[in-house]
Amino acid sequence: MTLLELKKMMMKAKREDKTKANALMMLVDTAQKIAKERGVEVDEKIIGEAAKKLTKMAKESIEAGIKEAKKELEVYKEFLPQMLSEEETKKVIQEIINEIGSKNMGEIMKRLKQRGDVDLGLASKIIKSL
Repeated sequence: MTLLELKKMMMKAKREDKTKANALMMLVDTAQKIAKERGVEVDEKIIGEAAKKLTKMAKESIEAGIKEAKKELEVYKEFLPQMLSEEETKKVIQEIINEIGSKNMGEIMKRLKQRGDVDLGLASKIIKSL
């Protein structure tokens, strides 16, 4: 998904669904801010990161009782990066351990966080079991 495609979706949603349009506007804005901070162009990875950030905020809003947040959350979920399965996560962790030559949890987690496609909670459990 490119930024242009995302903006087109937002414009279409403005005619159909205000809540979805607002959620997409927030996603565009957040992705642009992240990209600007890093000095890069908005790409699918940046959009995924923005969706992660906004998903967390939407969950907090749901807990606070804001009704529109449920619909916003559904919009953001569409853009979240696909996470690795438990088996794939184990494989990636093992590759990192082999590469760095140790089971330093901090270093492994740092590398997993950079990937963006790993559930860090699951990864933490796997590393502790090793």
